[in-house]
Parts: sequence; structure tokens; C-alpha cells
Amino acid sequence: MMSSKIYFYIVIFCLFPLFVQGEIVFQDRPRFLHTKSEIESLNNPAELQRAMRQADAILDKPLKIPEKEGDWIFYYYCPKDNAMLKAETETRHICPACGTAYTDERTIGAYRTHLNYKIDKDCITLAKAYAFTGDERYAERVKQILLKLAALYPTFERHDRWGRKGVLAVVGGRRYAQNLDEAVSAIDLASAYDLVADATCFSDEDRKNIEKFLQNIVREILKFQIFHGGKNNHQTWFNAAYTVVGLITGDESLIREGIYGRYGLLWQVENSITRDGLWYEGTIAYHFYALQAIQYTLDAAKSSGIDFSKNERLKSMWLGPINLAYPDGSMPVFHDSDPVNLKITNLFFLWAYRYFGDKIFERYAGIKSDLQDTGLKSINLSDTGIAVLRKGEGNKQVCVMLDYGPHGDSHGHPDKLNIVVFANGKEFLLDPGRISYSVPEYNTWCRTTVAHNTVVIDEKNQQPSTGKLLYFVDSVDYSACLSICDSAYPGYVLKRFLLLTENFLVDVFSVEGQKKADIDWIIHFRGELKETQDFVPVDFQGVRDGYKHLKNVKKVDAIREPLSIEISQHTNDRIRIFLLKNQNSEIFTGTGIGYHLKDSVPFLMQRKNSSVATFIAVYDFSSRIKHVQNIPVYDKKNKKMTENEAIGMKILLPEKSFEIGIDLRDKVSDVFLGSKKFQRLLFRET
Repeated sequence: MMSSKIYFYIVIFCLFPLFVQGEIVFQDRPRFLHTKSEIESLNNPAELQRAMRQADAILDKPLKIPEKEGDWIFYYYCPKDNAMLKAETETRHICPACGTAYTDERTIGAYRTHLNYKIDKDCITLAKAYAFTGDERYAERVKQILLKLAALYPTFERHDRWGRKGVLAVVGGRRYAQNLDEAVSAIDLASAYDLVADATCFSDEDRKNIEKFLQNIVREILKFQIFHGGKNNHQTWFNAAYTVVGLITGDESLIREGIYGRYGLLWQVENSITRDGLWYEGTIAYHFYALQAIQYTLDAAKSSGIDFSKNERLKSMWLGPINLAYPDGSMPVFHDSDPVNLKITNLFFLWAYRYFGDKIFERYAGIKSDLQDTGLKSINLSDTGIAVLRKGEGNKQVCVMLDYGPHGDSHGHPDKLNIVVFANGKEFLLDPGRISYSVPEYNTWCRTTVAHNTVVIDEKNQQPSTGKLLYFVDSVDYSACLSICDSAYPGYVLKRFLLLTENFLVDVFSVEGQKKADIDWIIHFRGELKETQDFVPVDFQGVRDGYKHLKNVKKVDAIREPLSIEISQHTNDRIRIFLLKNQNSEIFTGTGIGYHLKDSVPFLMQRKNSSVATFIAVYDFSSRIKHVQNIPVYDKKNKKMTENEAIGMKILLPEKSFEIGIDLRDKVSDVFLGSKKFQRLLFRET
């Protein structure tokens, strides 16, 4: 017979995971978006009236729920100009920009998704109106929608946006064309149900059917989640759906799946968030998208008695974007991102302030409104792979960011050693981001190397790659970094050295390869380029990997050393670019695409046909540089170094000048600029 002591240890062993994970509690409804005490304490007549007006507008229209599956929402945009279509009838949809009519089944399916999105949000609007007023009319409409969807759900065939069906549609859905939309919908529908479930219009049988329906949605996702890989942003929404639906339907196993599961919240905290506090895909838009889902998960967890407010790695996800912000609060648009500004993400930081109780979030939550003079300094975000250089204060701060890190998974772009620049109060060098998934230019422009501020070889896109930072320094007078990548183009080594001061940026890009090629250094900038008679229109024949989108191309007819290009930004602000080492090169200007299809952005491109090339640019933000000249660098044997090994220059301002020496080699040793010995970098005022 088993001894009582052995039995005790067996019981402890079996229950230990529960002790570690924490006890789950289910409070009285409602328990998620608003609790009963929050609703009872509501004393805002304006908010009450607004909720009723919005809900009444929904009730005034007949209930119409699509009875067939929906398709990918981006199919409901005109691919010619990215305009969302308008329904003329259920089967005929018009582009408001160009007038094109779409009647194909894919468009009609996307329209059903558009309607489904609205229905899900309408449920929350109606449910809030009921919670605030107790008017059963609003709860009755939510009940009708949920019961109708519960009846329809088993009839929907699993499908995806590529036309696959059944078990082959592993990342697809039923009502929607992807598991991601199913998860977001489950959160909305469960949140609405939570607010109205205790209304008298619901029978016990109604509640049973609706809760089973909600659980079926998320368990269907759970069956196929392994095909998503676990690490990406979709999984954050799956976890949120498991946790929210589990909380609202009283299913403890779903809550534990969303938090402690194979790819649950805690797994993602360790695997999807870099040590810099940024989402691993390297795009700020998806960082906040994942963050939204994580906030849902944490809210649901807290309502069930599980608190993670002491988890520093988790908290870093709200701190990470701050280090990546420009001086005005806007963010760089790396990879598949859209323009984002911290000023419009204040609700994320307000949530963080309340959850973590850390005053560091006050400024960004809108509690302290001024985003200027945040005290941010240069930093190497080593896990994300972005070097951030900053100099100056307040509105006069200049900022340069170099992307040398991981490719970014499915949302990454072929843009290794790409830079963005903020100067004179606005973004100067920009990355186009993703424009939109609905237009061909997303693939033919955004996901090409030439659309970024880097180097292109033979007009071909870089291979997915990861670079390495060889050098980073932040001093009183300057910040500098050197990065290398030898896998973007097989057989070629790319290096980029940046040196930033308050007034200028030195940008040195070195390419060493095994055979001759057309090597293009290109930047895309905001502002108006001042043209001279040297700019001659040419018939530019680039067609490969994004080059067809370079328009209005002109060639600089007279190459000078250095060549000075002037760009006006504001009424009184100018930026001048000095190009050095221009021999045996061609220099072009024209326009490319910015943040949207009608955003025409100038570019400057320098081409060299060689196996070895060095591009040297000095950006003058203050318009005070008089001249820039090359100075040779010598090794300790008094041998002149090649431009791919080391470069030297003198920058002359009205009242002073600077001598700069840069050693580009992987391994450094003593070198000389004139009589001055240095290693890696020399920066001195003369």
C-alpha cells in the first residue's frame, strides 16, 4: 500500500504546474471590456448619449449577415490606385477613384469580409449601449447576430486567400479567409457577448450555443496554429483569442493555452520580443499590432487573477519604440510598416502606465504632453540590428538610423545597410514601407532594394541577409558606426560607415566584389532638388527589380570633384550633399514612390561599373560647409591606402574646419592622416 508521504509528493508533483501558473478565477459578468462596478460608476452623459446614438443607428437598419465565406480584405481595393471599393450592388463594386467596376467572385468574397468586420464591431457598439442603459433592444440584436453566426459557422468551408480549401487551407479560416481574422473576430464577438450575456432575453440554451460557437472558433485556430510558426504577430492574436474566449466562456484550458501554451504569451515574450524591446519582424507597425493583441491577453489574464506587471521583458515592449522614435515622435518606416507617430499611440502608453505603474510612460501617454527634448541618446539596438545615431537637442536634433540586422521574416525587405535620416525638424531620407498589400507596387517597388537608401548590384535585389556591426561610438561631438554584410550579394562585401555631428553626416559606402558589375548607390529624400544646366534628361532603361518605377530621370552631364547637390526643405531650410570620389561614375536624379502611389519622392543615384567601389557623401544640414576635400590616409609603412581600406577628408566651415579619417577594414591597426595617428576613426577640429 502506498505510504501517505509518497502520495503527498505525487499530489504535489501533479499540482505544481498549477501553482506556478497561478490560480484562475472567474468573476461575475461582465468581466472583460467593462466590469459591473465600472459600468455602475460611469458618470459621463455625453458618452452615454453617443453610445445610444451609434447603437440606434445600427438598429434602424435591417440585419444582414453574409451566408457565404469571406475572402481577403485587401481584394476589396482597386489594384490601380489602392482605393477601397464601393458597393453598387452585392455583386457589382466600383472604384471611386478610377470608376472601374469589379464583379468577380474574389471581390464579392472580400466584400463579405468587409460586411463581417462591420458586424463584429456593431456587436460591441450594441453591447456597450445595453451595458450602459439596460435597454434590452440592444442585447436582443446582439443575441440575433450571435445565434445566426453560430448556426452558419458549421456550414462555412475552410479556405484561404490563395484558393485552397479544406485541410489544405492550413492558414485559412471558415467565416474569414485567414485564422488571423477569425481570432480578431472571436475577441470582438466574445467581448460583446460578455456585456449582454446576463440580459433576460438570453435563455440558458442561447448561452450554451453561443459559448460553444465561440469556443469552436478558437479551437479550430488551435488545430492549425502550428502552421503559422508560433513566433509571428498572428500568434499574438491567437493567444489573445484563446485567453479572452476562455475568460468569457469559463474555459480554464483556453486561458492556460493563451498564456502558458506551446506558443503562448510567455513563449512569445522570450522568442518574439528582442532584447531591445522591439518586435522581431523589425517593423514598427507590426510591433504595435502585436502589442494590441498582447494588451488584450494581459487584460483577460488579469481579470482571471493572473498578473504580469513585474515582468520586465514584457514591459520592454512598450519601451522599445521610444528608442526608435525621431525627435518629433514619428517612427522610421522599416520593412512592412506604415508611418506611425508616438503622438497617436498614446493609448498604448496610457495602458502601460496603468498596468505597470511606471512613470516613464507618462510623457508618451499624454499625461505629459511634450514629446520634444526626451533626452534620447545614440544607441545600438543590437538584437534588432539598428544603430541609432543622434546629435543636437530639441527641434534641432538630427537622427540617423542604419538597419544592419535580421531580414525580418515574411515582413522583411531586401534592404541591408539601408539608412533613414531626420534633419531640420522632419524626415529627410525615407523608406517607403509597404504602401499597401493591395497594389502591385507593394511587390514591384516596396520589396525591392532600389526603393531603399542602400546599394544595388546589377539592378538585382539583395538576398535575405543579416549584417554585423563592427564599430559603434557616441561622444560629445559625434556619433559613429560601421556595419558590414557579406551575404546580401554572393561574392560581394558591403560596408557602411556613418559619422554624425550636429551639422553634418559623413556617409561612406564600400563595395568589394569578385567581378565587375553596375553598382548603384541610391538615396530617396524629401525636398526639392535644385537643378542646374548640368541635369540632362535621359532615356533610362532600368526594368529589373523596381527600376521601372524610377521616373523623370536626368543625368548629371558634368562630373565635378566634389559634386554639390542642393535640396530645399522648408522656406529657409536647405540641405546640401557633397559627393566625393566621383571619377568613372554616372550620377542620376529623378523620382520614385514614397508612402503611397501619388507620393512622388526624388532620388539621387550614383553608378559605378567596377568590382570595387566606394561612395562618399557628406550631408550638410546647416548649409555652412564651404568645401569638402579628400586627404590621403597612409599605413605605418607610409603606403597610401586604397579608398576601400581607409578614407580621409577635410570639411571647411566659415570659422573652423574638421579633419576626418575613417578606417574601413575589418581589423584595425595604426594608420596616419598627415602626421596624426589613429585607429578606426579620427575626428579633430583644426
